[in-house]
Amino acid sequence: MKVEPLPRASVSEIIGLLEFLEDAEGKEDLPNLAQKLQYDLEDFMPIVDASEILNLTEVSTGDIRLTKIGQDFLASDVNQRKKLFKKQLKKLKVFKEIINILKSQKDKQMDREYFVEIFSTHLPEEEAEELVHTTIDWGRYAELIGYNSDSEEVYLDQEN
Repeated sequence: MKVEPLPRASVSEIIGLLEFLEDAEGKEDLPNLAQKLQYDLEDFMPIVDASEILNLTEVSTGDIRLTKIGQDFLASDVNQRKKLFKKQLKKLKVFKEIINILKSQKDKQMDREYFVEIFSTHLPEEEAEELVHTTIDWGRYAELIGYNSDSEEVYLDQEN
């Protein structure tokens, strides 16, 4: 399975960026925004990239702005936010692959290490680990996939 790494950004960091942009009337200069949020631009860019991959923001000529999807996300309650986030995740190749693998299993679950091994065929092991961590974080928020930390198993959440 050919996969691209996802930016290492938590859901809360992505939401924080969106909320800050909303307060800035939907648009801000990237370097200024990083400074206001007390980030080095290098540390801030994964959060920006994640929001962009999810089509919640767009970046052009050094400015970041909320997209219509990003505005809709912010205008929604928690349950609607999760549904919108899930819809965006389902468009990403890595999540399509994870869902297909989980659906192919009789019990709709798979050992976390299996995904690390699969991703390691195309990425360095550290990046594969980070990708699994990020997909679990994003997937759990969206209630797309779940994770049992005791058994270290990833499972397909209900209604997927």
